[in-house]
Amino acid sequence: MVDDDRGPANTVEAVERAVSVINALKDLDGAGVTELADYLGMSKSGAHKQLSTLVKTEFVAKHADEYRLCYRFVQMGEYVKTNSPLYQIGAAEVDKLAEKSNYFVYLAAMGQDHAYCLHAAEGKEAVVPNLSVGKQISLHSTAAGKAILAELPEERRSRVLNSPISSPTPNTVSDPEELAAELASIREDGVAFEDEENVPGMRGVGAPIRPEGDRVLGAVGISGPLSLLSDEHFREELPSLVSQTRNFIEVKFSLESRDPFAEGSHIPRDFY
Repeated sequence: MVDDDRGPANTVEAVERAVSVINALKDLDGAGVTELADYLGMSKSGAHKQLSTLVKTEFVAKHADEYRLCYRFVQMGEYVKTNSPLYQIGAAEVDKLAEKSNYFVYLAAMGQDHAYCLHAAEGKEAVVPNLSVGKQISLHSTAAGKAILAELPEERRSRVLNSPISSPTPNTVSDPEELAAELASIREDGVAFEDEENVPGMRGVGAPIRPEGDRVLGAVGISGPLSLLSDEHFREELPSLVSQTRNFIEVKFSLESRDPFAEGSHIPRDFY
């Protein structure tokens, strides 16, 4: 049996509480002791102790009577991003696709239970959706999210389908059976579509990145307004571009996993 580090027996309550304080300060965009305590259902003394500890460790700063997250998170976020093999290999390909297509292109990475925007690039005609590096990506209403969700192991996919499914727009597929059928088509075709399902007036195409057999690492997605992404362009041309970029990333992942100059290798020395 595989150990589950998220199980109650394997967690520390004090750490969970500190993380909840950090998340609350982000959600509230800063807060005082009373506001934080009320938001989390904590005592004021308990909230103050948590905040004082986070100030001491330089994760939180106090400005007058308000506490806010520190720039230390920027340092840690950059470390996580730049040390990600998916970012190291995929960012350049995303930049190329944005330049070639002129649209907004992004690289999504799958974490433990959520997908996040790892890198984004803007073409000359890009209309930027409500998406930035580090932001969580919806697994059921975005093209890249659906591309990832379709390739997750059945148990994890079912967990998402059996949870409440939000509807950001009237076009969002929120019925579990309908969404499951769409995910099956995505697995077969290798491409996911988003048609005003996450942001009104915006369309998107996504393709999963899975260079390691059955393991999906993330997805590449492209997004643009209805006025530019006409039906033929949206259904035929963009899927081809996105799939090509996905293929480049997967091939580079495979090449990086072994010594390209090993004896008998077919990789030319001037390849890189």
